[in-house]
Amino acid sequence: MFVPKSVRTALVASAALLLSAQSAVAQAVPSAADVIAKHVAAIGGKDAIRKMTSYKHVATMELPSAGLTAEVEVQGLAPNKMTTKATLPGIGDVISGTDGQNAWSTNPMQGPRVLDGKEKEQAIEQADFYAGMLFPAESFSSITNEGPADFGGEKTWKLKFVRKGSGTITTRYFSVASGLEIGTESTATTEMGTTESTILLSDYKEFGGVKFPTKTQTTMGPQTMIMTIKSVEPNAAVTVTVPAAIAPLIKK
Repeated sequence: MFVPKSVRTALVASAALLLSAQSAVAQAVPSAADVIAKHVAAIGGKDAIRKMTSYKHVATMELPSAGLTAEVEVQGLAPNKMTTKATLPGIGDVISGTDGQNAWSTNPMQGPRVLDGKEKEQAIEQADFYAGMLFPAESFSSITNEGPADFGGEKTWKLKFVRKGSGTITTRYFSVASGLEIGTESTATTEMGTTESTILLSDYKEFGGVKFPTKTQTTMGPQTMIMTIKSVEPNAAVTVTVPAAIAPLIKK
C-alpha cells in the first residue's frame, strides 16, 4: 500500500514523540535510595531518628474474627534488642524477645521456648533498631525499586528488600505523594511453618520528633489483626534480658 511521504514523516515524528515520552516516564522512576531518603525525611529525618536509642510502645491488639482484644507493650533498645508482651484476657501473657544473641517466646499454652535457626535470625533482624526506619544499605544484600504499584488505595513505589544473613525478602510500598511507608508483604518462618502476611500502615503521628504509624492491619490468610498504638515513649528506660524461664533452656 502506498503511504504518502507526508504521512510517513508524521508517523515517524509521532513514534519519536512516543518513544521520548516513554523514556521520560522511565527516567522519572526514582532509585531505591531516593525513595528511602524521601521516607526518612517524611518521618523526621536521620538526625532525629539517630537521637532515639530506645522506645516503649503501648498498644491495643484486636482479632475481630475471634472477638479478642489484648493489651500490648513493645520495648526496643538499640542496636538489636526487643521484647513484646501481649496480655490476653482469660489466657495470660504471651511474651517474645531477643537480646541480640538469643531469641525466645513463652505463652501459657506452650510454655517457654528458645528460638533457633530461621526463627532466631528473623527475630534478631526484626529487632534491628534502625533498619525499619533508615533502611541502611549495609543491612541488606540488595534493595531494588520494582516500579510503581497501587497499594492500599495509593500510588506507591514498590521496593524489594533482601536481608543479609537470613535472605528474607520483604516487599515494601512507599507513597509517591508523601514518601511514607504504607505497607509490606513478606514471608516468615514460624513454629507453625511458613506464613505470608500483608501489612497496612496508617495514621502516622509524631513522638519525640519521629513519626510512627499508629495503626497496623496485618492479614495472614483468613485472619486479620489490628494494632492501634496508644502511646510511644522515645528514649524510655528499657532493659532487655533473658527471662528466668528461658535461661535454663539456652545451650551454653
